[in-house]
Amino acid sequence: MRLEHVGLAAHDAPATLATLERLLGVAAYKTETVEREGVRTFFLDMGAKLEVLEALGPDSPVARHLERRGEGVHHLAFGVDDVDAAFARLHAAGFPLLADAPKPGADGKRIFFVHPKATHGILVEFCGDDARLPEPTFFEHDGARLAAYRFGNEANPPLLLLHGAAGSTLLETLPLARGLEPRFHVLAFDYASHGASEDGGPVTFDALAASARAALDAFGLDRTAVFGYSLGGAVALLLAARHPERVTRLAVHAANLLWDSVLVGKMTRRLNADVLAHRYPDAFARLDAAHGGRARSLFARVAAFSATIPGFADRVPGVLAAVRAPALVSAGDRDDLFPLARTLDLHGALADAALCILPGHRHGLTPEASRALAPHLLAHFGE
Repeated sequence: MRLEHVGLAAHDAPATLATLERLLGVAAYKTETVEREGVRTFFLDMGAKLEVLEALGPDSPVARHLERRGEGVHHLAFGVDDVDAAFARLHAAGFPLLADAPKPGADGKRIFFVHPKATHGILVEFCGDDARLPEPTFFEHDGARLAAYRFGNEANPPLLLLHGAAGSTLLETLPLARGLEPRFHVLAFDYASHGASEDGGPVTFDALAASARAALDAFGLDRTAVFGYSLGGAVALLLAARHPERVTRLAVHAANLLWDSVLVGKMTRRLNADVLAHRYPDAFARLDAAHGGRARSLFARVAAFSATIPGFADRVPGVLAAVRAPALVSAGDRDDLFPLARTLDLHGALADAALCILPGHRHGLTPEASRALAPHLLAHFGE
């Protein structure tokens, strides 16, 4: 559990935000309206966040709070890994909760409140990450419409996020996007045939790198930082090598360019849809839904691509030698797909690279791994 944000009720949100910017030197990075709660929210990042609350009308709970107590601290919000488990625990403990279940709130969270009569007059909110995406914006590339998602203030420095093979923004990079949006204008997109994007041609390194460049073009990002996870890391390296003028800084997590038959076998086993559907039917159903019912065909595409990767080995030295952007190379020390030695080799092959090993983490970019990685990315991209 961690302090996630402090809510501040304001009669005049623009005036409050202007004062906070003069006082703290930080501007709001996001504005959201939550019609159901009758509130408009403005988020500032101070490590823990500040959430300025503006009532949309006289019947809003925030309006009633302002009438009774005036401006100032409205609530304390605590982030939890499992908001449903937190709700069940507090309900069983007899705390009066202000809803029948967690519900969607602002800032990509599912939330519930504890009545202040049970917490010595302090309104307490519990919140967990909500596995919902913002509405996508589509752009055309190579005959397919690709789904892109934008997070944070467009005035902030841009950052492109690239997901892994058979993954998507929803399945992999969404928690990281939420964690980085206070400081960056984050752009994430789904490769062709992945997630909400339309089907495209065969999966290849060249096609994926071209789609990443097309995303930059579509959203007018002439120069940007780039993060890539797993296959996305390889794509990020190729993008940085081919277009050094467009990549300011680079970070890759759990990435590898040197494959052999052993790694191909590991990947192929992971992409056996029949085995996954039999052993983990609920998880496979969620995965299939995230890919629009195309998980089996996508797995077949990626498995066919994996078998070709060893043939890319001759190009790897030239690619790595051409990367000039300052890079952060990271991995979990328990990566169950790529040997840690591959991470060390990649770090050593880049001209300007720092190394970050996350203790206790495996290959997957889980929400927990994203939280552990985010401070290192903020430090690297903020330099």
